[in-house]
Amino acid sequence: MKKVCFRGLWPLSKSGGLVFCKNCDKIVGSINKHGYRRLSISLICTCGCYGNVEIVADGSLSDFTEKIDKAPDFKDSVVHCKECQTPIFGILENRVENYSFFAECVCGAKYDTKPQIHKRLGETAKLLKQNKKHL
Repeated sequence: MKKVCFRGLWPLSKSGGLVFCKNCDKIVGSINKHGYRRLSISLICTCGCYGNVEIVADGSLSDFTEKIDKAPDFKDSVVHCKECQTPIFGILENRVENYSFFAECVCGAKYDTKPQIHKRLGETAKLLKQNKKHL
């Protein structure tokens, strides 16, 4: 690891696992320690505590300040890479007020955007596109 920094949060291990709020000790998320090259998560716990995670693994060349504007796959509150389907991290959305992130997967794909549409609406839009192709 090149850099590991947790503020307002505490992990079970430096590189990943469950992540807890330092103020109220609630589990707010998890990090797959084998799923990233670089990971930056900022969140506000429902108790009002601000938390930040910054982990940079060996081999990462990305800058978390660059705008990627790409959303990963979200499956059961876990962020998965669209390219290789590796789980990267999870946030328990009912335990945080809001969060933002920058993630570079082990395969090199980068993400920084949450989905803008509801999952069911996205599935409907996908079906409409498929039906349009068949007409």
